[in-house]
Amino acid sequence: MHDLDFRDLSYAIAVKQQRGFTAAAIVLGLDQGYLSRKIRALERRLGFTLFERRPFQVTAAGQAFLTRAEQTIAQMQRAIELAQEIESGTRGQIDIGINTSIANSRLSSLLQTFCDRFPHINVALHERPSYEQIKLLQQQQLDMGFFHRHSLQNVPQSDRAALKTIPILTEPLVAVLPKGHRLAGHKTVALAALKGDRFVLPPRQLLYGLRERIDQLLVMAGCQPQVVQEAAWITTVLSLVAGNVGVSLLPANVKTLQRQGVVYCDIHPSLELELVAVSHRDNPSATLRHLTQTLASSHSG
Repeated sequence: MHDLDFRDLSYAIAVKQQRGFTAAAIVLGLDQGYLSRKIRALERRLGFTLFERRPFQVTAAGQAFLTRAEQTIAQMQRAIELAQEIESGTRGQIDIGINTSIANSRLSSLLQTFCDRFPHINVALHERPSYEQIKLLQQQQLDMGFFHRHSLQNVPQSDRAALKTIPILTEPLVAVLPKGHRLAGHKTVALAALKGDRFVLPPRQLLYGLRERIDQLLVMAGCQPQVVQEAAWITTVLSLVAGNVGVSLLPANVKTLQRQGVVYCDIHPSLELELVAVSHRDNPSATLRHLTQTLASSHSG
């Protein structure tokens, strides 16, 4: 078997498919005598005859062998194409970390564009808080993560330098009030007017930077928050606000969630949060390169 040459097999398959040496030689661009000698040499190595010459006919042994040889070569060609697609990043898997902000904003359009361009890449989405995404990005178990830039502020500078960020969007904070709140009918709420209200806010130990920025904003507005409950998940916060446990401040993407019992109001002064896409600079993934290019083109568009 180690003496068999795939090129010689392809010659024999062409003879079978073209039903003769003359037509096969023309298709292959070979001298007919050379082709005939190559087939004779192949038959000697195989130990059986592939073709009867006069009149031309594929032998029973040749039919059985060449049918399977065609399948083998087709499988080999497909294996080569598959490996080339994986090498080029047009086939494979990409692991993406997401948060609520990207899920409620640009995720659907991004996925549609990316999957239309690269239909053979499996996109695996992982809903993770920012601190978990950062850890997985550092270990290169995530190819890309989406979270707010302030989540990186507690990452050591040496580790932060290994992470590449791409700006995605900015969004302000909004006030989330119970439907019966005294300010619920206002389009914009001055934070100072919330002085004395009970607050439901994100926990400091989980959402790096966000709680600190909210606290600073409230204090600067003359509203020292009375925090009666902490909650990390937006759906939990909305339920607590709807239950009149307190008011909250959340990223503006929350407006896409229609939750009975709550109203959303712009705030003054406001605070802009920047959502970024983050990847590890040393990640060699070709699929990541395609996602980064898709992000760049969609962002510029």
